[in-house]
Amino acid sequence: MLDSDDNGKLMLRLRLWFLVPLTVVLLAAILLIVMLIRHHAYQDIDHNTERLSALSDRLYRDQIELTANMLGATMEVLSTDAALRRALQQRDRESLQQRAEPLFATLKKKYGITHLYFSGPDRVNLLRAHQPERFGDTIDRVTTLQAERGRQTAYGVELGPLGTFTLRLVTPWFGARGELQGYVELGMEIDHVLRQIQYETGVKTFILIDKKFLERKRWEEGMRMMGRKPDWERLPDMVVNIQAQESLPAEFSHILSRQLDEGEKMMSPLESGISAYRMVIQPISDAAGRTTGKLLLLIDVSQQTRSVGQMIQYSLWVAVSAFLILWLLFFRLVSGVGRQLQEDQNRLQELATHDGLTGLLNHRMYYLNLEEELARSWRTGRPVSLLLLDIDHFKLVNDRYGHLAGDKALKIISEQVRHACRQIDIPCRYGGEEIAVILPETDAASARISAERLRRTIEKYVFEFEDSAGVHITVSIGVASSAEPGATSASLTSHADNALYRAKEGGRNRVVCAAACNGLADDAAAEATPVD
Repeated sequence: MLDSDDNGKLMLRLRLWFLVPLTVVLLAAILLIVMLIRHHAYQDIDHNTERLSALSDRLYRDQIELTANMLGATMEVLSTDAALRRALQQRDRESLQQRAEPLFATLKKKYGITHLYFSGPDRVNLLRAHQPERFGDTIDRVTTLQAERGRQTAYGVELGPLGTFTLRLVTPWFGARGELQGYVELGMEIDHVLRQIQYETGVKTFILIDKKFLERKRWEEGMRMMGRKPDWERLPDMVVNIQAQESLPAEFSHILSRQLDEGEKMMSPLESGISAYRMVIQPISDAAGRTTGKLLLLIDVSQQTRSVGQMIQYSLWVAVSAFLILWLLFFRLVSGVGRQLQEDQNRLQELATHDGLTGLLNHRMYYLNLEEELARSWRTGRPVSLLLLDIDHFKLVNDRYGHLAGDKALKIISEQVRHACRQIDIPCRYGGEEIAVILPETDAASARISAERLRRTIEKYVFEFEDSAGVHITVSIGVASSAEPGATSASLTSHADNALYRAKEGGRNRVVCAAACNGLADDAAAEATPVD
């Protein structure tokens, strides 16, 4: 027994053994939880950014395609105008202008078409309906050259000298005999595409143009002509396209100068004051397939970032509160740890020696006890007998009534076996639906009588299951006995198992003794018929 001082020291050690590791583990768990919450929250933000990026890219392509289809339909209508065809074929600039200008005014007003060109078969421009004072130059743009080579409509986005993107559709017109009359071009700046992307996604959208495709002087003159302040040096290799709905915030210029590179696509966090963004940069190609610029998306994630911070703060409060409660709880419960450990040890001993379903000794303990009783039998000269019991048609019970019913039947039969045993008898679960009973100081005749009494008791018992009542279950029992020294647990078990096998083969619901049972005949075994 421990005195009060020893007990106090033991409890102090127990508290230290429990609470120090507990404190470390709980603090580590809190840190891990907070890190996981933050990781998953920012992962969600990144996933949403990827989704908006993919949506923006798809919207860009879809809007370009829809606009090209609209321009194609408009071109088909224009191609039916005989006056336009005749004027183009005859290169009658005055007639062409007189007919085209009102048409262009209508197209611009209704559909936002910003360019209408008429060029001869040699690609020399006859009329720009949107700029009638400019004519006589040769059109060498990619879409016109593609239409010339393919002798069919070509379209694509092309970069203008002022750093604006225009979707151009060029169609060669042919006469009745297949002769080339000239080329007609419709164009539309892509401002509406950017507006649509920003409207659909709620994302600030900008286009950056690679400087190598622009002439600085001409670009700066164009900016001043449109009332814009040119800022060629704002970014190292790019200028900001003027077709977006709003201007790129000045504070992003310094960050962008470090972020822009030659990669296909990139995504990175960006902060400006109290606002947080995810910046997505992806390349834009023109009709020739050249990467002429980049589409810049500024996705405002300020609200989500604040929510993450609030969630982390709330999680910390909850985790710390839970930590304190658990710590205090363990501190109070640790005084009972010793008693609980002893109870657990007893329970483990029970689990190690007994079957969990029936409560009988398990297979391992069966052999240990049988060997012990055989050793005692050799010393005292008194016999040891063994009953090996098997439930008849147990598989049918499981199949018909379910495995829960089978477990119930096995537990009830185990209880009946236990009640039928003497205090010195040792009932064990041998395995599956087999039960073994070790009968110390019992000869074969007495063992057979005990087995027959047990068989009849089980046969008379009425089992009640959920879906069926009044069910009878029978057992077959093999009996073996050893009255002479030299028998082993394996041989005695084998004799009992052989007797059980003969009981099963002989019709079940019977007791059969092994041949070694002091000359007892098998035909003296009890016989009965199972009743369902």
